[in-house]
Amino acid sequence: MTFALLMVVAGAIYRLVPHPMNVAPVAALALIGGMYFGRRYALWMPLAILAVSDLVLNSRMGYPVIYWPRLIDYAAFAAVGALGMWLRTRPTGAKVTGAVATPFFFFLLSNFGVWLFGLNLANEYYPKTLAGLANCYAAALPFLRGTLVGDWAFMALFAAGAAFVRGKESAHAIRW
Repeated sequence: MTFALLMVVAGAIYRLVPHPMNVAPVAALALIGGMYFGRRYALWMPLAILAVSDLVLNSRMGYPVIYWPRLIDYAAFAAVGALGMWLRTRPTGAKVTGAVATPFFFFLLSNFGVWLFGLNLANEYYPKTLAGLANCYAAALPFLRGTLVGDWAFMALFAAGAAFVRGKESAHAIRW
């Protein structure tokens, strides 16, 4: 449990300090947590990071403390955690495929939410057309690089940390 709480605190702090654009640990923690942590911790940890840090970030940015359009992001991270739980007993190739796909899944789902509820860079709502959705995805492409770098780097770090802890505790999955 200590390792799980440490990761939540570290993840929340990371989101609050200056860091490269879209390089964040949340999706990585959701996927790796789903693969390696006990079921009690697999899904709540990434959502706890978001909830704690969103309270601070939203107030800093002038958003309501609870900004309901972010629920799509929360759902995306929960889905990534569920994917990690499903991958738990799958072969390594499936786990690698899940890790490679995670940032693209989050990109598609979160920007679909931006198209549905958010504003474009001109502070206007995207048209609810196929062209508006395409424009939203195109505008989001500069953010994808940071997502890819952050997700994959943090996945490697968290998988190594989880393997280290698992090796220390037993040859079985971590059961906090």
